[in-house]
Amino acid sequence: MVPDPSKSSLGLEYFVQEGDELWGAEDNELITLATRECSKLGLINSDDFIDGLVIRMPKAYPVYDQFYKENIRIIRDYISTITNLQLVGRNGQHRYNNQDHSMLTGILAAQNICGADFDIWDVNVEGEYHEEKRSEGSAERLVPQPLQTSPIVLLQSAFARYDPIALGCALAVIPSLGLFCMVFPLLVQSERGSKLSLLQSYLFGFDISWTGIAVAILQLISVGFVSGALMALAINRVVEWHERRLFRKLELIEGLSEPPG
Repeated sequence: MVPDPSKSSLGLEYFVQEGDELWGAEDNELITLATRECSKLGLINSDDFIDGLVIRMPKAYPVYDQFYKENIRIIRDYISTITNLQLVGRNGQHRYNNQDHSMLTGILAAQNICGADFDIWDVNVEGEYHEEKRSEGSAERLVPQPLQTSPIVLLQSAFARYDPIALGCALAVIPSLGLFCMVFPLLVQSERGSKLSLLQSYLFGFDISWTGIAVAILQLISVGFVSGALMALAINRVVEWHERRLFRKLELIEGLSEPPG
């Protein structure tokens, strides 16, 4: 890859999104970064560095859909009529190749230009290299598939409802259990001067006694259960409102007629 056999080249790949800080950095900044990192890894001596080149590759990774095979077939049928055209690598063949496969397609293309007759499309067709799913012994690339579930079912599953009884029980049990755990050691040790006695201002009939704690827990259970149930019902109403708003949009797009119940 370099004209002088006494020199060698290293290629570094940085994974970024268009617009990221690295994507927008100046070339000399990226070259300095790469040189510094290679030096820290012990791959090179920074004093031996001569020059660098930055290539920004948008859309570097092919994405498959359920129609990609047919679409690629159409393209291949057309380009097969161009005898001096060689397609290589991920972007050239729309394949999520491993790096060694991408380099191999380039090597074979160069040999074809020199007179060889390799089929570059035969590179990376082995199933074990793919992100695959096996069905009756065959290997196919995984591709996105259309959803078979109705929009209404998806909408309802996305907006699950709170259970008023469950939330009410949670808000009833947790504070009651917490209060009991704080007061129980005082009851066992017969202590009456704890600052917990200040809870009398909020819990009617509460004091550091078995009767007082029982009365307080009953109050916490009652208030907690009612509060939790009402909270769940209120949240469910808000969720239903958002769900119906989205359904109206789906109605316009899909022609649905019945809103979710």
